[in-house]
Amino acid sequence: MHGLKTTGYKAGLNALYWSGAHRLFAPYVRGAGAILMFHHVRTPGSSRFQPNAHLEVTPGFLKRVVERITARGLDIVDLDEASRRMADPGARRFVVLTFDDGYRDNFTEAYPVLKALRAPFTVYVATGLIDRTAVPWWEVMVSLVEQTPRLTMRIGDGDFDLPTASLSEKRLAARTLALELCSVAEDAQRDAIDRAAAAYGIDTRHMLSREMMDWDEVSALAADPLVTIGAHTVGHYALARLERGRALREMDDSRDRIEAMTGLRPRHFAYPYGSDRTAGEREFDLASALGFATAVTTRRGVLGPKSRLTALPRISMNGHYQSMRYLDLLLSGVPIALERRIRGWVGRPASSSAR
Repeated sequence: MHGLKTTGYKAGLNALYWSGAHRLFAPYVRGAGAILMFHHVRTPGSSRFQPNAHLEVTPGFLKRVVERITARGLDIVDLDEASRRMADPGARRFVVLTFDDGYRDNFTEAYPVLKALRAPFTVYVATGLIDRTAVPWWEVMVSLVEQTPRLTMRIGDGDFDLPTASLSEKRLAARTLALELCSVAEDAQRDAIDRAAAAYGIDTRHMLSREMMDWDEVSALAADPLVTIGAHTVGHYALARLERGRALREMDDSRDRIEAMTGLRPRHFAYPYGSDRTAGEREFDLASALGFATAVTTRRGVLGPKSRLTALPRISMNGHYQSMRYLDLLLSGVPIALERRIRGWVGRPASSSAR
């Protein structure tokens, strides 16, 4: 299903691109700038089973993105400068580069590319992943499905017995498990992953040591004026699904931990997952109450003078769309404006069409 949705969306983007409509309407909808969102930066693996491929782009693509942005006359700036420019109608258009979670390839692959190009960027660090006390369940889930011919797993009150021998079975199992893991409470989700990892011999600590930065690497980034280290909670929980006090602690403790380990207190925050179901008004108010200068979501959009600083939209650099064509389209703001118009039509009461 995901593949079909990707194919259909690409077809729509391609039609829009070749029509040239994005160039015609961009001045009306492109906003003052945009924040781009990345996760992994690395060369693709050889396996055909890659359910998280949307979270990965290549170092070469990252380099082309930076070069394309600057060639188009946009400035790449940090979040503080972006905040200033959003409030200034006469400021030059800009792009902010952000990376979520704290993956080691942000240090080994992305950093050399961006440093060579003198491009500032932000890394939002989930401190539990760096401390090896939290588990990236989405990575563990892939390892479980990839390494077993059949997977038995209890999630909340449900028992699952899934064939995972063939590629098609693995893809279906991954989709099924992801949906179930996102539907139970956060603690139940982590308990399910921990039990399955132990049962099937997945060494999550080794996985964290391989995939995530350590504090020396985070500190090396923090020491570079090009780099902003932002907070991203401790355990990478969906904050809207936590009790208020616990959500507040997740946000504040991650900032305290980063300050203790790097000497710099983060002023910027990213909501884990960042969708309307995982971060809402309560979380936006918490970020403001905690004094964060900005906080970013994963809701798609461009930036303008009316953008709420603790609910900023971003544009995902999806691994399935590694083409300058799609970058140009998304930075124009036109696909996003069309999506919002379509959602408005779909959500409008039937009687309203008769007015």
